[in-house]
Amino acid sequence: MADASTPPMVCLGNMTIDDVVLPDGTRRPGCIGGDALYAALAARPWCPGVEIVAPVGDDVPAAILDGLTRAGFSAEGLPVRPGKTLHNQVVYDAEGGRVWTLYNDPADFDSQSPMAADLPQHYRSPRRALISAMALASQEDLVDHFTRTGETFVALDPQEDYIKGNEDRLRSMIAKVDAFLPSEDEVTQLTGLTDWAKAARLFAALGPRIVVIKRGAAGVLLHDAENDTDYHVPPAPGAAVVDTTGAGDSFCGAFTAALDVHPPQIAAMAGAVAASFTVAGYGATPLLSAPTSDISQRFEDWRARMTFRQGADGFHLVGGAA
Repeated sequence: MADASTPPMVCLGNMTIDDVVLPDGTRRPGCIGGDALYAALAARPWCPGVEIVAPVGDDVPAAILDGLTRAGFSAEGLPVRPGKTLHNQVVYDAEGGRVWTLYNDPADFDSQSPMAADLPQHYRSPRRALISAMALASQEDLVDHFTRTGETFVALDPQEDYIKGNEDRLRSMIAKVDAFLPSEDEVTQLTGLTDWAKAARLFAALGPRIVVIKRGAAGVLLHDAENDTDYHVPPAPGAAVVDTTGAGDSFCGAFTAALDVHPPQIAAMAGAVAASFTVAGYGATPLLSAPTSDISQRFEDWRARMTFRQGADGFHLVGGAA
């Protein structure tokens, strides 16, 4: 049961240390990353007090923990596991591509995915929980925990690597959550479809009231099952795209948080705005350095200029008055 110390939203996933190599050869070792961090940073403008749950290894540098504290997050949600924190090298090229190298044993990804037992007592019944991509067993455990009482709105972002061979387990999870937030690739793996509206309705028929298919540079398709309505939201305007790492995680965090105060189609605009900050630089740096007021202002400015206009395939976000 929630009390005054319960965070309004909890973002659950992985925490990573990323050694970044920029196109000019500049090296930035020891950068903080991970889907839980991107999501929580993006959620802050719409959900102050959002917290993270993401295990770390017993080698986690004090500077990483200090950085999280400066960003407003508690170390309570960072349970320490024996072994090394998930650690990557990320090498960027001049065309915007990147190559990831995981220094850890791949099994560490599973052991450093959170379980319900990792939740601090006062994190156990937030208004909203975003379960980011992680080990399948961890997602199942967390979905079961947060959906047990019906007190928490649960959003699920799947992990593409586990889908093949586990389709029935994933469908069982989808049936329990309030919002399902897959990428195009994950949709195709699970359904064989590239008709995104049809796929969204297949997912909604399992149980979630909101389905958002993340389409990269094409934006997102949102299906509001309660109104049987589709909304098409393009990427938000912003600086030139430098690095798309974390864009989907940022969308999911801001979208889930904004649902607390906006209808789904407007929350999708919030997600797009958060992602527009993420892609403007390398790693989590743009979100860590951007004042939440700047993110909020870009959202309000964009919202004031745009409107949803009905078309044959649903409502499209366009400029100008209806």
